[in-house]
Amino acid sequence: MTRVLCAGLVTVDLIHRVRRVPAGNEKLFDEGQALSVGGPAANAARTVAALGLEVRLVAAYGISPVTGFVREVLAGEGVEWIDPLAGSVNPTPLSSVLVTIETGDRAVIAGGTHSQAVPLASHEWLDGVDAVLLDGHGVGLPAPVAAGARARGIPVVLDGGSFKDGMTDCLPDVDLALLAGDFQAPGGADPITWARSGGARCAGVTRGGEPILLDPGTGLCDIPIDAGPVIDTLGAGDVVHGAAAAALAVAGGRPVPMRAVVAYAASVATASVRHPGALGWADDVGVRHRLRAALAEFAD
Repeated sequence: MTRVLCAGLVTVDLIHRVRRVPAGNEKLFDEGQALSVGGPAANAARTVAALGLEVRLVAAYGISPVTGFVREVLAGEGVEWIDPLAGSVNPTPLSSVLVTIETGDRAVIAGGTHSQAVPLASHEWLDGVDAVLLDGHGVGLPAPVAAGARARGIPVVLDGGSFKDGMTDCLPDVDLALLAGDFQAPGGADPITWARSGGARCAGVTRGGEPILLDPGTGLCDIPIDAGPVIDTLGAGDVVHGAAAAALAVAGGRPVPMRAVVAYAASVATASVRHPGALGWADDVGVRHRLRAALAEFAD
């Protein structure tokens, strides 16, 4: 069965739905809360699983009071989780998220293991894998995974939510780099130019509800976004990256237009922002069926 490897960050998110972000020294009551698994690679992996593919998540977390919660949620959603730091103590296991009800915007205080070094990649992680998603977390993790994937002819998607040390080293082995609209490339360079000049075969910038700007190697083009009501933008970028990796995996190494891959990924993210949470769309049977059917077309 088709499988995707997602490598990077997993967190536990404490999510509050609020009318506005509180000012300094102000107490504010929420209008709903939830405890959820988050993190770019983890949300991408959960997206892949919701789309009906097998997925392996390599994400350091370690020992904490909520590690069992993470494992239970991921297993329940069909995600195989490998924790390279399973024997280490994680002192900051929670991230706090405020989702503004009127706009769907989110504010995040990140906890977790974003700065922890991860042991060098195991070649076994790539066994049976058809596509790889990297979010840049893990210090020395991304570049070896990307290089190992390239050696096996496995396509690699890079999630550029923000610049991280070592990210440049991945670029020669990246097939699709999707960068956030506020991505800060080294030296103030244009993000797409930075990614393409570093070796990425295709690069793009997501811009919320605006069209995605993409350079598939033949010049810049726009990928339209289906605008509509926004309920919650939490994890929408992670959903884009997971869906793109899923499309490349289903293609099975056959040439596929990156425009089509990114357009499909954008359609999954559009479904995400119209539901609460990154994976709220997966609970809508009709939406899930439609997106899985569209994904299957990449196998033709």
